[in-house]
Amino acid sequence: MKRILLLAAIFIAGCTQQQSDQLTQQQEDKIKNELKVISDSIIARFERLDTDGAMQYYWDSPDFIGVNPDGSRFDFQAMKKAHVDLFSSTASLKILVTRRDFVVLTKDIAIEASVLKAVITPKSGSKMVFDPNSLTLVFQKIVGQWKVILSHQSASLAMEKAGRK
Repeated sequence: MKRILLLAAIFIAGCTQQQSDQLTQQQEDKIKNELKVISDSIIARFERLDTDGAMQYYWDSPDFIGVNPDGSRFDFQAMKKAHVDLFSSTASLKILVTRRDFVVLTKDIAIEASVLKAVITPKSGSKMVFDPNSLTLVFQKIVGQWKVILSHQSASLAMEKAGRK
């Protein structure tokens, strides 16, 4: 009998713990709104060719994982350098979000899945059009701030020569 009561107590405690870990719709909506603001800020800063401003939302750690459309991987420093190098020869960047979804996994981990159109106009005047450009970002709350801990892109690239519309 004592074993049955002990097992029942453990079962009830386990169920209670799981329920308290579940987020309310209000909590999920709050997290999604926080992440939308961050995502919008990342896009705005990249459009201003502001690598440092955009990268403040990414986890500056050797454990950060990035995956390029060609399947190659990069860490935080390599991503930052790639943007600095790209933006040094870029006249403009325009990003249009055509779809964005957030999935909240826990109070500290969430995923953004977006479909974008990105148009990079180098100083040479030609254009690189990434359409569609699928972007997946995994966010984790680290020391009270949401940071991108994983970034994965898959894109179709078309080149347009200067003067072509």
